[in-house]
Amino acid sequence: MELAHSTPVSTWQLWLRQPQRWWLRRALFQIHLWSGIGVGLYIFFISVTGSVLVYRNELYVAATSDAGFKAVSTLIELHDDLLAGPAGRKVNGVGAFAVLLVALTGFVLWWPGLARWKRSLTVQRGVGWRRFIWDLHSMVGFWSFAFVVIFGLSGLYLCYPDTFSALAEWIEPETAHNAGQRVMDTVLYWLAFLHFGRINGIGLPCSEPGWCDQSVKAVWAFFGILPAVMFVTGATMWWNRVLRRW
Repeated sequence: MELAHSTPVSTWQLWLRQPQRWWLRRALFQIHLWSGIGVGLYIFFISVTGSVLVYRNELYVAATSDAGFKAVSTLIELHDDLLAGPAGRKVNGVGAFAVLLVALTGFVLWWPGLARWKRSLTVQRGVGWRRFIWDLHSMVGFWSFAFVVIFGLSGLYLCYPDTFSALAEWIEPETAHNAGQRVMDTVLYWLAFLHFGRINGIGLPCSEPGWCDQSVKAVWAFFGILPAVMFVTGATMWWNRVLRRW
């Protein structure tokens, strides 16, 4: 491929300067678009329930009746297993993989080129509502990317722990010398706890209830709800570009 003045460029240069012209980016756009549409409502549902359940301990304390306790327990089961037991947990695993797919393809698509990348970090002023929705989708996707990947990857682990344990054993086999001290054991340990942002009900890395605990939970709840925002803004753009034309 060539840029202006017929100057030959490599794929890497094309990606840095004019990613919109890269054929792979166009293919990834289609994957991102249709996977986001296909699992968008699921992502919205998991995002909202997960954000609420950051405060599951507080919800149990606030519950003053058996009906309240049952409502909280049902919400937890709904988020974890879709009220379908082991089968629902496996479906959630597929959903977690879809979340990772949408996040990773979206991160690649976020890159606008060297000349405009800073603009994609914020929402611009004085633009129409269509541009505002695009900027919001792009900005939220960038700043929430790390959290969404953690939520997706840890959710995948919680749904398929045996598979991850087998992978850890393959990467770092357990021996008499490293039993209980493997790096992969530490990785899996933190992968589980980072999904919830707390250990024994206390936010990481706090030691007791208080401002630290509540601050960590607020951060997890905030970033937990952002995939729902991504779905709403993405669905709005899809409606504008596709459905309205139909």
